[in-house]
Amino acid sequence: MDVKERASRISLFLLDVDGVLTDGRLYYTSQGEEIKVFNVRDGLGIKLAQMAGIKIGVISGRNSKALLNRLEELGINEVHLGFNHKMPVFENILKSLSISHEEVAFMGDDYVDLPLLKRVGFPLTVADAPKELKEIALYVTRARGGEGAVREAIELLLKLRNQWDEIIGQYYA
Repeated sequence: MDVKERASRISLFLLDVDGVLTDGRLYYTSQGEEIKVFNVRDGLGIKLAQMAGIKIGVISGRNSKALLNRLEELGINEVHLGFNHKMPVFENILKSLSISHEEVAFMGDDYVDLPLLKRVGFPLTVADAPKELKEIALYVTRARGGEGAVREAIELLLKLRNQWDEIIGQYYA
């Protein structure tokens, strides 16, 4: 199956958080509260994917109020936090949405993401991922995690699906 056909099947785009939506660094206040930094371009990319009919979800080993706030702000309902072993969560998502693994794109950045990258229909990774992930991914972003990599991947996906011009065209009107 070629990359365009794979892209056409995607109905769910799952993301890891740390190292994908963020740069992977951990920030804490003096009170111990975790702080996350997100790229606004990734947020618009997520909104564009949603406009194209692609659901967005997150599976992450970490959990924070800052992350929950950002996911709520973006309208992401498929949220699974605090799971270092992502495969059982992934299988439950497939069942609950009645979709196959071929209908899922997943973007990860580190070794814990390898099982999902090997299983999904459209595996993606970031520029600063280990080489083992890059060898599995259909696409490796030019951007590093937290620096617009999600937006880059979504643009690629929408272009492969021939949806980019229609979705982005609303901004030219």
